[in-house]
Amino acid sequence: MTARIANVSIHAEDPDALARFWSGVMGYPERHGWPADEEAELRAAGLSDEDISARAEAWDGDSHHQRFYFTRYTHERRQRNRMHIDITPFEDSRATRAELEAERDRLIALGATLEKELTEPWGPYEEYAIMMRDPEGNEFCLQ
Repeated sequence: MTARIANVSIHAEDPDALARFWSGVMGYPERHGWPADEEAELRAAGLSDEDISARAEAWDGDSHHQRFYFTRYTHERRQRNRMHIDITPFEDSRATRAELEAERDRLIALGATLEKELTEPWGPYEEYAIMMRDPEGNEFCLQ
């Protein structure tokens, strides 16, 4: 047996807004709440509007694509996250610097902020990555 990543789970102040942002980043359909049948099941189980709005997802329904899951978290963060997501604009090739810069600009238009560019070589390899933050300040890298 082997494992696979089921979800990338992210604590959020506004799960629905962050799901819309990451749907845009990943090219997934824009989220408009839970599907009617799922919402009906949640309500039948006694969940309130607030309970239902405390969770959201960014996903296109394709089991080969990563699902992002957001849950409301209102407690103070005691420390920074110890891991982050690296994304790339292509499935089948390494992006050029110009392609990464174009993707950076697209993500900024969606609500991301630029943290810094990473240009240090790693041994004989050129490393170029763009460190960014989503609208709630979660760090991710574009490479």
